[in-house]
Amino acid sequence: MKYIQILVQTIFLLSIPLLKNAEATCLDKVKELELKRNYAVSIGGMWGYFEKNFSLKKVPTEAIQIDSRINKLFFILNHLCETQNGIPLTPLAIYLSKNISKKGEDQFKDELLVLGKTPEQIKEWFDFCRYAERHASRTLLNSKTQKAIDQSTALIMRYVELAEASPHEKRSKTPSQKMKVLVTDLDNLLTSQPYLSQALEETSHFLYWDISEGDLG
Repeated sequence: MKYIQILVQTIFLLSIPLLKNAEATCLDKVKELELKRNYAVSIGGMWGYFEKNFSLKKVPTEAIQIDSRINKLFFILNHLCETQNGIPLTPLAIYLSKNISKKGEDQFKDELLVLGKTPEQIKEWFDFCRYAERHASRTLLNSKTQKAIDQSTALIMRYVELAEASPHEKRSKTPSQKMKVLVTDLDNLLTSQPYLSQALEETSHFLYWDISEGDLG
C-alpha cells in the first residue's frame, strides 16, 4: 500500500509540468489569434470598415454586433485555457466562503442585512459561492479545449479577412451579406460547441464586486 501511495504521488508530481505546459500552449494559440484580431481592430474593425469606406447610414447592424461577438469569443477561449484544471475562487467567493464557514449562513446573512444588503443580493451571493466551490476542481480535457480553439479559428480568420478587405462600391452589399452569415455562424458555434457553451454558462455566474465591500472582517 505504501508503494502504491508513493507511485501515485510521483505520477501527480510529474504531471504538474505537463499541465502547465498544456495551459501555456493553449494560451499561446489564443494569443496568436488575438494578435491577428488586434490588427483588424487597429484599422477600425468592421464598424471602422464601413465608416471609412461607405456612408455611415449604410453601416449594417451586423457591423455593430460582430466586434462584440468576436470579443466574447476571445473572452471564453481565454477562460477555457486558464481554467483547464479548475476555476479559481474569485475574491468574492473567497470572502463569502471564509465567512460562511466561520460564522454559518444565518449569522453571516444577518450581518450582511445590517450592512445594507438586500435578501435578494444575499441569495445571489450565496448561490454564487456554492457554484464557485463546486467548480473549483472541475477539469477540462486539453484535446477538447484545442478542438474549441480550432473551430473558433476559422471564424476569427473570416472576421480578419472581412476587416482587411478592400471596398468595392459596386459590390458594397457583399461585405454586409458575409457579415450576416458570420454573425449567424458565431452564434451557432457559441451555443453548439460543447466547451464554448460550457464556458458561456460558467462565466455567466461571475459577479461584479467592489473589493472594498468585503472589508468587513
